[in-house]
Amino acid sequence: MIATLAEAALRSLVLGGVVWFGLNLFRVRNPHVHMTAWVVVLLASLAMPLVMHWPTVTITRLPLPVSVPADVLPADISMFEMPQPMQPIAPGAAIASPAQSGVSINWWLIATVVHAGVASLLLLRLAIGLCLTWRLARAARPINGLQMVDADVRVSREVGGPVTFGSTILVPPQFSGWDPKKRLAVLAHEGAHVANRDFHILLLASLNRAVFWFSPFAWWQLARLAELAEIISDAEAIEVIDDRLSYAEILLDFASTVNPRPVELAMARASTVRARVERIIATAVMPVAVGWRKRLWIAAAIVPAVIVSAGMIAYRTPEPAPLAGDSGEVPAQHYRPFVNFYAMGPASVFAIFREGDDLYGQLTGQRRLRLTVGSDGTASYLASSSEITFPLDAERRSSELMLRINGRDVRAVRVAEMPAPTTEPASLDQYVGWYRIAPNRVLTVRRDGDRLWLQETGQGATQVLAEGTDAFSFRGDHLVIFLRDEQSRVSRVLLQSAVFGGRLAARVDAAVAQAVQADFARRLAEVPDRFREQVPAVGGKEMILRGIEDLRAGTPNYDRMSAPLAAKIHRQLNEMHATFVALGGLESIFFRGVGPGGYDIYGAKFENGTAEFRLLIEPDGKAGDVIFRADGNDELGGIVPCSEEANVRGRAGTSPIRIMVYNEMRDDIQVFNLDADGNRKMQSVVRPNMTWASTTTVNNPWVIADKSGRCMEILVPGRQTRFHNVEASNLGARPGRAARRAVPIANGEEMLRRYIEGVGRGQPDYERMTSEVADITRAQLPFDQAILTRLGALRAVSFRGVTALDSDIYVVQFANGSAEWRIGVRNGTITKIALGPNF
Repeated sequence: MIATLAEAALRSLVLGGVVWFGLNLFRVRNPHVHMTAWVVVLLASLAMPLVMHWPTVTITRLPLPVSVPADVLPADISMFEMPQPMQPIAPGAAIASPAQSGVSINWWLIATVVHAGVASLLLLRLAIGLCLTWRLARAARPINGLQMVDADVRVSREVGGPVTFGSTILVPPQFSGWDPKKRLAVLAHEGAHVANRDFHILLLASLNRAVFWFSPFAWWQLARLAELAEIISDAEAIEVIDDRLSYAEILLDFASTVNPRPVELAMARASTVRARVERIIATAVMPVAVGWRKRLWIAAAIVPAVIVSAGMIAYRTPEPAPLAGDSGEVPAQHYRPFVNFYAMGPASVFAIFREGDDLYGQLTGQRRLRLTVGSDGTASYLASSSEITFPLDAERRSSELMLRINGRDVRAVRVAEMPAPTTEPASLDQYVGWYRIAPNRVLTVRRDGDRLWLQETGQGATQVLAEGTDAFSFRGDHLVIFLRDEQSRVSRVLLQSAVFGGRLAARVDAAVAQAVQADFARRLAEVPDRFREQVPAVGGKEMILRGIEDLRAGTPNYDRMSAPLAAKIHRQLNEMHATFVALGGLESIFFRGVGPGGYDIYGAKFENGTAEFRLLIEPDGKAGDVIFRADGNDELGGIVPCSEEANVRGRAGTSPIRIMVYNEMRDDIQVFNLDADGNRKMQSVVRPNMTWASTTTVNNPWVIADKSGRCMEILVPGRQTRFHNVEASNLGARPGRAARRAVPIANGEEMLRRYIEGVGRGQPDYERMTSEVADITRAQLPFDQAILTRLGALRAVSFRGVTALDSDIYVVQFANGSAEWRIGVRNGTITKIALGPNF
């Protein structure tokens, strides 16, 4: 908030400077013109926090490189809330004591508290003054028979001279004894204040000063408007009595007796009387009043300056033109030369796999997708944010591969290949060590005889199998590739899986690993209480508000983020900027709860849709991680039969929405997007019991097809279809079918109880889970176990309903509290699981 107010104050200062320069450039002397101009500036200043950034000029430019640590490339796992688990250190390792960390001071919080304190005092003073003066005016005695001014004139014993409060003029008891000229001057002066609504203008200026008290311009604005109000009223009074010197004497007389309250407009304040008297005597001609038409012209002349001062410049990077290719087939025997791992720089690897008669590709940070092979011998990998093509040359096995990525030619060098496994113990020692995956997560690699073991923070050790030189695998499709530096030393490791995409970790020493472990231990100790209390972290809401504005402007502040988050935001900047521009202005934001990984969950309502944010704040006050999900608008979406595919067209420019498709079929399914011409564009291959997610727009259709490409149904994203199960028994059915099931899955409660008991012991039964659920459970295990330990013994389980993905919702009562769980079960296997607030 304080940053927004500071920016608004600076923009108001710039606007005021432009207006001041314009008035002096054109030598404007008429106080009526000045008053009109500064009232427009005052209104713009009050509205600036709300209207700034609305006027936006978009400039197209070529993408510029941003310096991001090369050893950091986090996975995009925004469909799940991932914890940052603890790092166990290999037995016998010599580890230095971690350095003592200093106390982190939240300067933004201190500045916000100071601002709120001072502003509250100023507003309280103003409110007390209004209340006291209102009571004084109400107790005063009306004077009847005065028709000179359109105001309520009252006599009060509490004032020593004439003052104005709203549309009421208060005069002292001596008023009836003054000579007629003096009474006439007083009523003319105060009546001008009432007619010009000076009280209300100065009240707004006082509010502006209270909010922007740290800005000298806000104080100057109030003083300048008060000065102009007196100048105009003086001119009105002199014009009525037609005697400058007598009027000057009246001002001097009142200056020594009147002691006005803060919200009163007194006729003569001692601090301003001298300048006013000198101006009255020196001015030869009284200023000419300005009509409403001329005032409108003055305001119209200032509006462009207001728009410029409130505006911003957004930069857009043009998207590359899509590449076209005809689908075709290449004989399976031609695939073998291309089953390799290619590095495209220090932080990205493109892996090519053969599975049966199919060829698959996997880019760091993306999922493994089936390659589309064109008739020209070109293979294409099409993900939501990357498009890669390369030639399939079966005649040679090159150490390099020329890839065309998003319209650019990139030379990829082979870093590992299959088959050429080596399992000699001596050669495995080069991989042993620690690799930092995230700020508080480390991968430990150790050797036990002729076997290599991996252990992620908070998880058990896993043996890996050699797949090739520097390439290993575990648990089926989980891939581990060790990368070498210029001296051929192993310096990084790349972990890839279908659930979490690619994660690149740089090698660190034991001291760093010890520090990471200490940081995780701190977080693990905090999460159970935060989850049970469901209280947001201090400053989280303001951090999200600042982030929204920065992303809408296309200029994120990487200094306020951890290095992994900065890398993720930089990699997805164009997509995220377009998403927030499409969402429009933010209307409201509200706290939903604390997730089991310690993430604060916020819901947001935008002009063109809704969204969810999950925020993790680091001890230094930076954003450690942010998970964003666009939830579309009020449009329902639907399911269209495949017979209508020829008539279905993609629509652009509607509300962003993140869809999740869960494959409950027994075979792979394919997902295609339909463009504006009705053409399919390959997006993903989704394996059985796996989830695929993508950010799209409401009503932008997707074809869900079987492995051969035959259409099964067409999904139109919307409120009822953003979570969608693909299952044979419901193909083509209209959305909302899961909500019709009013009873729980037959063995759902029993499976949930077993799951909770296993997690509580730290020994989940992974055999009764799909690979996706097992991976999520392993990653979340230390936090879920800590939460269950704090909640105590399980007391009762009650069924509450069914989700859009056909999962059962349960509220589980424990000895020390309760928690919500969501579970999906099929054929005795857990297919979906979630703990905590989920919307």
